[in-house]
Amino acid sequence: MAQTDTRMHAIVKDRPGPGLTVTTVPKPSPGPGEVLIAVRHAGVCGTDLHIADWDPWAQGRIRPPIVVGHEFAGEIVQMGEGVTELSVGQLVTAEGHLVCNHCLQCRTGNGHICRNTRIIGVDRDGAFAEFVVMPATNVLSLDGIPTEVGAIMDPMGNAFHTVLTAEIPGSTVFIVGCGPIGCFAVGIARAAGAAKVIASDVNPKRLALAQQMGAQLTINARTDDVVRTVQEATGGEGVDVVCEMSGVPSALHQAFATVRMGGRVQLLGIPRGEVPVDFATEIIFKGVTIYGVIGRKMYETWHDMRRFLTNGMLDPRPVITHRYPLARVDDALAAIRSGDAGKVILEIA
Repeated sequence: MAQTDTRMHAIVKDRPGPGLTVTTVPKPSPGPGEVLIAVRHAGVCGTDLHIADWDPWAQGRIRPPIVVGHEFAGEIVQMGEGVTELSVGQLVTAEGHLVCNHCLQCRTGNGHICRNTRIIGVDRDGAFAEFVVMPATNVLSLDGIPTEVGAIMDPMGNAFHTVLTAEIPGSTVFIVGCGPIGCFAVGIARAAGAAKVIASDVNPKRLALAQQMGAQLTINARTDDVVRTVQEATGGEGVDVVCEMSGVPSALHQAFATVRMGGRVQLLGIPRGEVPVDFATEIIFKGVTIYGVIGRKMYETWHDMRRFLTNGMLDPRPVITHRYPLARVDDALAAIRSGDAGKVILEIA
């Protein structure tokens, strides 16, 4: 899309209520310690859908007008004062969580759970635009990774965080929920040396994607007995690691039922409402370790991703099923709503 020197095309939440608007807005300029990035590709995710639909979460969090979008990759076109470690022309992506660097969490190496986190596309202007400004400290070089892949490193990082904080080499891993992040998790577990990867979902198209990413056994949770199938596949022992990616209450109980005694359950999926758990039977008497996953470790997860991607250990592109120009964001959102999409990409430049 063409734009003047001072304006750019962007996808904006311009007012409270359902819908997003493709319009022109002022082109940002980088301040001290910031860079201006020409966005080439951007990933559309569930958060963007929440904002478009103006659900209760969005109503309580979003303050229009705001440029939405937080998954992206592009080219640095201008650097602000004091930026020396990056260069114009460099292809980059960025961590979309902006943290304070002063709270207890930040100062103990846990910036991904900073109490003062601000997120691009949610708390400040984001990346569904021709240009976005980012703090240089949040920017990461792609080192040869295509921008189409760089644009999905944010959600892929959630999968890396979920999988790699468990002991994977030689383990049996069960991925519960095969949305895009779950499908990434399948490929990551295989690349990290899992002996066997099992995946479940209720959608045959998503199960097919999981199989493309390396799942040796897929289970349709709508038609099959998930717990019995996993137990049979593991000789009655259960799996070493469960990565619960869906947040569906029945899937959470399946996670606890299929993990072996002394195993580990990684929780990324966010349940809606309360989920009753029998702590004694499902967790305590089984000696289960539970790890709650939020975002990406800053910046350990990003370095893990670059190693896997640049060394050819993981190719996430089979998960990308739909590509649209910026002006067709409504079609991109419709593809996600359909339930049949993998990862949806906006091609911006």
